[in-house]
Amino acid sequence: MYKNNKGNDSIIKLSIKYSDNDGDLGLSESDTQPPFNFGNEYFYNLKIKYLTNKNGIWQQVLKTGTNDTINFNQRFKRLNESKKKRKVYGEFEVRIPASPYPGIFPDSVRMECMISDRSLHKSNFATTDIIILKH
Repeated sequence: MYKNNKGNDSIIKLSIKYSDNDGDLGLSESDTQPPFNFGNEYFYNLKIKYLTNKNGIWQQVLKTGTNDTINFNQRFKRLNESKKKRKVYGEFEVRIPASPYPGIFPDSVRMECMISDRSLHKSNFATTDIIILKH
C-alpha cells in the first residue's frame, strides 16, 4: 500500500503469482486479430475486478452515474519468446488507485484476478484478502 503526503492510502499494490507449463502466457503487440482484438473477451489477458462490500455482499463498483463496472484489466507481454514450449513462472505487480474513480472512496475492497493464455485457457478467479482503506 502506498500513502499520499496526508497519510491516506493512495495506491494498492497487488502481487499476482503465475505459473504456466507450456509457456503460452502473454500477448505481443501484433496479437490484434480475433480472438485478441479490442472488444473481444480475450483482448485483456489479465482481468482484475474491483469489489466493495455493500450490505454484506461483495460486488463490483459502478462508475458514478453509469452501469459501467470499474475494472483494472490489462494486457501483459509474452513471457516466453521462444517457439519451444517451456514452463514460465513469476509474479506480476499491479498498482491500483485506492480511490478508483472520482467521488468513490470505499472503506474496504477486494480484488478478483484471472489470467488467460494464447490457447484461451483461463485460470480460476483468485480473490485477495479484504483490504481496509483510509481516505
